[in-house]
Amino acid sequence: MPASAGSHPRTDGGQRHYLPDTTESRHTRSDGEKGGLQAQITAEIAAEVEHLIGEGTLDGFDFEAVETAARQMALRVAGQAVAQRLNADHSDEPGPWRPCGCGAEARYAGRRPRTITTALGPMTIDRAWYHCERCQEGFAPRDRTLGLDSSSLSPAALRMTGISAACVSFAEASGLLQELAGLAIEPKLVERQAEALGRAIADDERQVIEPEPSDAHTLYLGLDGTGVPVRKTETQGRKGKQPDGSAKTREAKLAALWSADSRDKHGNPARDPDSVSYNAAIETAAIHDTETELLPSPNGSSARSSADASTKPRAGSSSATAPPGSGTSPTKPPPSPPWIASSTS
Repeated sequence: MPASAGSHPRTDGGQRHYLPDTTESRHTRSDGEKGGLQAQITAEIAAEVEHLIGEGTLDGFDFEAVETAARQMALRVAGQAVAQRLNADHSDEPGPWRPCGCGAEARYAGRRPRTITTALGPMTIDRAWYHCERCQEGFAPRDRTLGLDSSSLSPAALRMTGISAACVSFAEASGLLQELAGLAIEPKLVERQAEALGRAIADDERQVIEPEPSDAHTLYLGLDGTGVPVRKTETQGRKGKQPDGSAKTREAKLAALWSADSRDKHGNPARDPDSVSYNAAIETAAIHDTETELLPSPNGSSARSSADASTKPRAGSSSATAPPGSGTSPTKPPPSPPWIASSTS
């Protein structure tokens, strides 16, 4: 799509969008209209900054405190302007009825406020609400339009949360969001949103990413297990090592598969960069790795989780060798998928 006059490109998630260039309209509004939005925001920020610094000389004043307070104030003023613009628009209520996801018609039930967390800080938006008599569920069309149908975080705040949680722990990510962006997002909310993003990314990769051609001559397989603490509901009915015979942990099994076509300076096989894949699961060893359905645990769950680190190994090997000291005998990986190893513990 070619860029049109009066627009500039923005890239989000690999897709290029074109946003209207409002420079001309902003100047027209601020010059031609006394109460223009830009002039209003600029005047309010200038007044607040003047109040923060005060009169007199600047000797000995706390510049960090002033710039931090000014930034928070500027974001607050901008957030109020955005909320005012959104709340003035009632185009999300085109009529008394809207189609519901269940197939029935939902009736308009007035406007309802909702407070969300945005990159500009907390923001309360007012949106049309529709209620369905058949499924007894309600929805706000504007939530879907703004990307808020499944999260209380705005798209920009959600992106910040995902990036932070990918680098550090959830608690540390919460602290960084508060310190660097002024966003108060609790660690549990960071965890929920980051895991939801991870699931969405994994689903997208399975549907979109094509496997690379196979060119590895040998695949190396490592397998081990270790006990990890879990909730009591996950150990009900299981024997353990506690004095009363109960269990406090479940065994997490981890399989690692990688290629090593290159050699080190001594001529020994060396792991190829970006070739490792991991598969981890907390499940019984009493099933075959080719089973499509797992035996349920006492609490009824039977999910297998996998985690791929970096690039998938270059498949197509006819053999696999366990690395020395891994405690695993040499074995051949199953043909499909190649990174799932037979349970041995």
